[in-house]
Amino acid sequence: MKHALLALALTGCVTTAGIVKKQDVRLPLLIGAVVLDIVVVSAAASQVQEYSFGASLATGLAVTAVDVAVGCLIGACSSLRL
Repeated sequence: MKHALLALALTGCVTTAGIVKKQDVRLPLLIGAVVLDIVVVSAAASQVQEYSFGASLATGLAVTAVDVAVGCLIGACSSLRL
């Protein structure tokens, strides 16, 4: 339970960057937020006993994809000129 709460607190980096920096999120910050999301969620998912390395990585990628989508909707991807 403690690992799940920690992972929940540390995920959402792209969305948080979009909220804090508004339209001024630069590309290095965006890349760092994406990498941090993948690492934190994958590490937390690896604590589930039945999860393999692939399942943990897939969970990290799925949660990060949702975070990036939400973050881009609020303006975090403005540096990509999308």
